[in-house]
Parts: sequence; structure tokens; C-alpha cells
Amino acid sequence: MKEERHLISGENELSEKIYQLSLLQQDYISKRLKGVHLNLLQAKSLNYVAANSGTIQKDLAHYLGKQNATITNILKELEKKGLIYREIPSDNERQKQIFLTVEGEELVRHVQQAFRDLNEGMEKALSGRARKHVVAGLEKMIADFD
Repeated sequence: MKEERHLISGENELSEKIYQLSLLQQDYISKRLKGVHLNLLQAKSLNYVAANSGTIQKDLAHYLGKQNATITNILKELEKKGLIYREIPSDNERQKQIFLTVEGEELVRHVQQAFRDLNEGMEKALSGRARKHVVAGLEKMIADFD
């Protein structure tokens, strides 16, 4: 007997589908990173620092869409795990720059592979032409929000 689903208002609307896809992505990444004891926000943070070495907390908070207090906790945990370190630049003593440690650089390769695998899995579901249309549509929606 098939389990009955309770309908959610707007369930078939695009925003609901995007939300469902987001949950599936989070679940996929969480499972992939469970063995390295990272959560999604920690993984995204490491990935961002790898791409933007010397970034500051404010920029990371903007990228993740999180409050500074949340980012402080994430960074403290990553520091405790020995994956990042923070330095105070001589020209601006108020803002610490964030860098990966050697261990962080090694782990970020695993993180990046998990994100690449996720992307490849998603792209397999679409033909090349359909993929271009989906990406273009999503980029337009993102631009319209700004």
C-alpha cells in the first residue's frame, strides 16, 4: 500500500521543487562528509576559504547568508579541528584573514570532490540542451532577486 502524502499548498510550484532539491543536496553532502566529521556549513566554509585565501569573516558570512555569530562558531570549530587559522594583517588589526592549514587543504580536496560528484549526478538527469536552459533560467531568477 502506497504511503499517502499530505499535500502542501503550492507543492507543484517551482519554489517548492527548488526547496526539495536543496534538501536532497544537503542530505547527499551530509552523507558524503559524515566520515570526515564536517557538516554542510563547515564544508562550504572550507571550500570558500580555499577559493578565497585570506578572506575575512564578513565576506564568508555574506557568501553563506549567515549571521556573524554563526560564522564565528563555524570558524572556531574549524580552527579547533586544525583546518584553518586566522591572521591579523599589519595594515588592518580589526579584521582577521582566514587561511587553510595543510590539513585543511588536504580535506578540502575531499570536500570539493563531493560537490563535483553532486553536480555530476544532477547534470546526468538532463540533456546538454536542457541543462543549458535550466542554468539560464536559474541565473535569471537569481539576478531578478538582486
